[in-house]
Amino acid sequence: MRIALSFIGILFLFSACAVTPDVSPASAPRGAYRLDPKHASLILRLSHGSGLSQFTARFDNFDAALDFDPMAPEKSRLSVVIETSSINTGMAGFDQKLVGTKNLLDGKAHPKILFTSTDIALTGPQDAEVKGVLTLRGVTQPITLNVHFNGQARDPLRRVQVLGFSAKAEFSRSAFGADAWSNFGVGDRVSVHIEAEFLKT
Repeated sequence: MRIALSFIGILFLFSACAVTPDVSPASAPRGAYRLDPKHASLILRLSHGSGLSQFTARFDNFDAALDFDPMAPEKSRLSVVIETSSINTGMAGFDQKLVGTKNLLDGKAHPKILFTSTDIALTGPQDAEVKGVLTLRGVTQPITLNVHFNGQARDPLRRVQVLGFSAKAEFSRSAFGADAWSNFGVGDRVSVHIEAEFLKT
């Protein structure tokens, strides 16, 4: 009975702390934001077996900085740093192979994957195309993120202003020289799926 009451108390606490995000970007505070790694994910998918399935992996360690201008979102700037060795397929041995293979991630020579925005164009009240450059394996190519602004709110638990985004992108891995196993039914197009919360600094 005590356990049940404690559980109900916890639920009440979280419901009391719940906030409804404001989905208008213009209402968000201007300034510098940092990624909250506890509330972020970076997922990769690509075709396997010539389309039999979508192979999925993720990066566990990455950071991002956002300079956000709510009145002129196109002037905002985003930079991302990903630890190459943090690739996670759920199979540690295979992760090491991906990182160690020269025409895949080549993590020993290139321990960081970088993204820097170069241009932002609004495509809707909560949507934007974020163009930038991605550096993978030391090769830099243009890439476009399709970003959706999920909203902003003052988080009572973290006691800080939070911005939430979802984003998608797609790129050719062979354009970066990561073309291993392309003759064995492993796709060239990599889709990227991002969920991120940014905290006001």
